[in-house]
Amino acid sequence: MQTNNRELSRRDFLKISGASASMAMLAACASPGAAPAGGSDAMADNAVEVTAWAHWEQGLQWLQDSMDNYGFSEEHPEITLERVVQPFAEVHDKMLAACASGVGQPDLMRIEQGRASAFFKGDEVCFADLTDLIGDRMDDLVLGSAIDYWSWQGKIYGIGNEVNACGMAYRKSVFDEIGIETPFSTWADFKEAAAALKEAKPDMAAISWHDQDPGDFQMMLFGAGGLMYDSDGNFGGLNDIGKEILEYQRAMIYDDESAILAPITGDNLWSPPIYWEQFRQDKIATVIGAPWHNGKLGQETKIGPGQEGEWRLQGLPTGIGEGIPTATHGGTSVSIPNGANHPEESWMIIEHTHLTEGVLEDVAQRGITPSYKPVLQEPMLLEPYDYYDGQVIGELYFELSEKMPRIFQSPWAPEFNQAFTDMVLTPVIADNNQDYDGLFATVTEEFERLKSL
Repeated sequence: MQTNNRELSRRDFLKISGASASMAMLAACASPGAAPAGGSDAMADNAVEVTAWAHWEQGLQWLQDSMDNYGFSEEHPEITLERVVQPFAEVHDKMLAACASGVGQPDLMRIEQGRASAFFKGDEVCFADLTDLIGDRMDDLVLGSAIDYWSWQGKIYGIGNEVNACGMAYRKSVFDEIGIETPFSTWADFKEAAAALKEAKPDMAAISWHDQDPGDFQMMLFGAGGLMYDSDGNFGGLNDIGKEILEYQRAMIYDDESAILAPITGDNLWSPPIYWEQFRQDKIATVIGAPWHNGKLGQETKIGPGQEGEWRLQGLPTGIGEGIPTATHGGTSVSIPNGANHPEESWMIIEHTHLTEGVLEDVAQRGITPSYKPVLQEPMLLEPYDYYDGQVIGELYFELSEKMPRIFQSPWAPEFNQAFTDMVLTPVIADNNQDYDGLFATVTEEFERLKSL
């Protein structure tokens, strides 16, 4: 297998990845650049079907399309991709069960960042360590988005292909109408503008803050130079910066009445249709988030048609903590289980789709900003976006990618997130509770209990 102009044998891969001993019994693969001898019969004998699991169809389809459209399938016709798609919770639970039993593991797993931590519990991680396989091409990746969510204790267990550089989208036409200068330099500037908007348009909030999901808190925390989790997996937001962020959001809702709680329904606690309907009905004027959330608001799944030319995108306001103008939020990896039958071919697919121009296939399909830096200046990423009145948002995301903070994952992330939401975030944001020291003390005890389970 060719990796960065050097051939990587199966033995090399097993040594690097720490894959299970059963894979060492497999025969070494041929050099991927070599055509199979003997025509179609030989190719059939050498055929390898890589099985991949994911929670959404396009998440596997773009891998196949990248292989087909960017030369991989022509160069390696013996390698095909079997795509298995199941619902989000079901497929992640199935992957965890396969890891625990060591039976029935596919060759590739797509792990959503919010479920990654569950795979880090226990004495061994069931994925191959990709650190040495990536090698010096680490410099080619926006690490805060590409690897950090799938890394634990210095090892990399997956790669994501999106730069989830967070920014603020704002309805410029509304602020222009009331004489407010944009973009917003600091959070203090934004808060002042929000108060002015409330006075001029009482039925319109400047922003909605999520009280049932810690995403807004996390983005502001990362932007302040804080950590949601430290290198040991402990919660990192119970400090003065965390208090300042919570108080900022609370005060906008209850003191200034310039913000509202994020509209949600059912089990979709981030952005169900009712959420985007508030933007369509002129009820909310700004939104913070990663490109998948607010980068293309003209999509039918977001605000959709009707406000063309009225919106713009900027980095996150600064003024709290270190004042980093971006954060990371969300993403899905491609990871290789230790029990994969075809680890080398799996890596070849990952390498092609994440560490070459092959990643542009997902740009074409979803409009993502890739985490592979060498393609960030490609023309297709620098096209004007009409909905944002011709703003070249790719230029902004390129600038933000250079400032992306590094983060840590935690084996207890889902449990800690839920405890923090239930015991701190919701009481503050939804119930106007300002006893930060008391809330922090209570949730700290819960964190320790959760770690002991």
